[in-house]
Amino acid sequence: MARRGRDGADRGVTSVEPAVPGPETAAAADAGQQAPGWLRLGRDGRLTAYASCAEGLVRWTESAPGSDVWHGPDLFPVEGWAGRFTIAQDSGGFVWFTGTRYREGAPNGRELVLAAQYQTGRPLGEWRAVGNPFPEKEEEPQPPYGDPIAVPDGAGALHVLATRFGIGVRGRTRRADGIWGNWQDYQGKWVRGAIAPLVTAQGRAEFLAPYRGGASYWGQGGPGAGFKWLGRMEADAVEGTYSSYETSPGSGTYFWRHPADGGVIAYRPQAPAGAAPMLMPLGGAGGVGPVGVTRTRINGYDCTVLLQRGAEGHPEIAAYPTEGEQYGAWWAPVGDRCAGLPAIARDARGAVTIAMLDAEGGLRIARQDLTDAGLSFGPWYHVG
Repeated sequence: MARRGRDGADRGVTSVEPAVPGPETAAAADAGQQAPGWLRLGRDGRLTAYASCAEGLVRWTESAPGSDVWHGPDLFPVEGWAGRFTIAQDSGGFVWFTGTRYREGAPNGRELVLAAQYQTGRPLGEWRAVGNPFPEKEEEPQPPYGDPIAVPDGAGALHVLATRFGIGVRGRTRRADGIWGNWQDYQGKWVRGAIAPLVTAQGRAEFLAPYRGGASYWGQGGPGAGFKWLGRMEADAVEGTYSSYETSPGSGTYFWRHPADGGVIAYRPQAPAGAAPMLMPLGGAGGVGPVGVTRTRINGYDCTVLLQRGAEGHPEIAAYPTEGEQYGAWWAPVGDRCAGLPAIARDARGAVTIAMLDAEGGLRIARQDLTDAGLSFGPWYHVG
């Protein structure tokens, strides 16, 4: 696929104007077109950052594991690009991108598209259309769509799930042998926003399908199995703020924001035997969007680390003992104002790494100081 960078319209061809205008990328991030979890660690130990602009997907790549020298930004154009996309990564390290493009002749003029990056720093595979799960005639005003999301499980199957208010959740699965099934209806007529997926280390996939006042809970019995309804939970949440992370073997914690103050709420559908699932507040009032999540050891303890865009637009970080929400979390700013959501991941050395786009669309990186037993960070570097 064609790739362009700031040094020219195509590699090796010079150009006066940059192919990836930074302010355009920053504006797209501020407009909500930045995918949650946009910083990813590849199989070769290099981090990659992804963003969106009007023409397609933008990418920056570490030149070597742990390096402060990055390649990019590179642009991967997508014809008919709608701007928003989501990211998933399978157990083999492949990174999957799912989005929407407008195309004449498609149902209601739109179709879901899917592409993969099979190796860090290499071009993306071809964008492939997977159809439109909601071919029903458009109404006025049009019911909103949730962002489509790819959910790869441990059996090699890839599930594409999408939502639309007034219709529900629909999904299509590509089996490990590459054969696509038909669209399946998971109901949930009043679903609002995208699903919140989680895949455990054992490869079992599950998801929450949010609606006003709660969410329905779906999951597999094991990798490769179909999704079954597992129940529902009742809780108010700000639409579009869900995220998740595996916090104990086979069990995940979901996070979202409470509409009263924007504070972060944690919830585990699979509570310990004899206990009821609880809603657990974690502070962060005034923050926006989904939190980024990772785990690391701090002072010898397994801790969950959360990253958010705070009320003033700055990245803010908090940490607490994993599944010890009762101890609370204390938030601290860790950088200048960012465009869109910041992102968090661990690098090849295991250092917690924070990424943000600045107002000019430049990529900035800060890494955990591993010489400190606590959670402290070195200086921010402008890397692309």
